[in-house]
Amino acid sequence: MPYKRREPVPEKVMLNTRYKGHHTICETLREIYTSTDDEEIKYKCRLATAMAKAMQNRLKKYKAEKENDR
Repeated sequence: MPYKRREPVPEKVMLNTRYKGHHTICETLREIYTSTDDEEIKYKCRLATAMAKAMQNRLKKYKAEKENDR
């Protein structure tokens, strides 16, 4: 089953320092984004961040549905 195509997050999101020092997928992708000058890698980091955020939202939805079924 193919997954929905995601649009990369804006560059502003990648420069967010709110979660600096946290050990999350998105923060690791931000660190990679800021440490490189390669535009292709930066694009893939933005895309992967969008995918990770979508996955997190879906997991929260599944958890809420499971708790409502109890």
